[in-house]
Amino acid sequence: MALTVTVVITVILCSLTILFSYHYVKRTFDSIDRVLDSVLARNAELSLEAAADSRLSKLAHKAVKIIKMNTMDISQTKQEKEIIQSFISDMSHQMKTPLSGVAMYTDLLLEGSITEDERQEFLSRIKMGTEKLQWMMDSLVKMSRLEIGAIELFPVPAGIKQTISDSISTVYGAAAKKSVSIQTAYFEDIPLLHDLKWTTEAITNILENAIKYSSPNNEINITVEALPIYTKISITDYGIGIAPDEWNSIFKRFYRGQNAKDVEGAGLGLYLASLIFQKQSGYILVDSKPGQYTTFSMFLQNCKK
Repeated sequence: MALTVTVVITVILCSLTILFSYHYVKRTFDSIDRVLDSVLARNAELSLEAAADSRLSKLAHKAVKIIKMNTMDISQTKQEKEIIQSFISDMSHQMKTPLSGVAMYTDLLLEGSITEDERQEFLSRIKMGTEKLQWMMDSLVKMSRLEIGAIELFPVPAGIKQTISDSISTVYGAAAKKSVSIQTAYFEDIPLLHDLKWTTEAITNILENAIKYSSPNNEINITVEALPIYTKISITDYGIGIAPDEWNSIFKRFYRGQNAKDVEGAGLGLYLASLIFQKQSGYILVDSKPGQYTTFSMFLQNCKK
């Protein structure tokens, strides 16, 4: 009799264990199924009836991380796609004018019913258009290679005086053609951490910008001021100026100021200059008063003593 009772109790316990295990396993698999559904639906709001330190809770936390990482990747991809589309649209817009000009003057030349003076004028305009397109293509290649890191800058301790002098030499012809003088205040040569080639190009871009927006027979002033951590190189022109609400926008690629529409340009020079300085832990600031002056202040790191 006792043996029979023991067997019955054992069978009941086994049945209960199996039943409990079945419900536990079913509940566990249901929870896992909900986690996987949330991952597929990219829903980070998971709710599991599980203890904070349970395996299901750990699974839920990992699933949330996967969902957030996936969402971030999708968002980043979408953002990059929008940037590329915007870039292509801006580039197409900037190239449209010189391309249209080249096509129009080429057609006029092919017609043949023009004077010699007109022929020379049209050839000159075609040359100007192709030079602008070439400059834009060169700038776009530099910009894209700098952005993706295909071009590396190598800042080294070097005197800034020679870098500034090389930049002035590059724009001397353009300044002389417009009768714009470039005045540099005396300063002691300062060794700064900078990539000589690319810093020269960035300063050249700022100087070209200053010459472009200066009125004829004017001047541009350059000053250098040593600060505790950085050295400030300032270039001031006395041209059309920039409105304060545009100060943050002028360093964006392809941006043209509202009062610069009648001046030739593609909106790449300042963007490239800013990018070059950022690549060597420097930066550029602007201060301007429309109709009076514009000062671009470039900051490069001092060499450690």
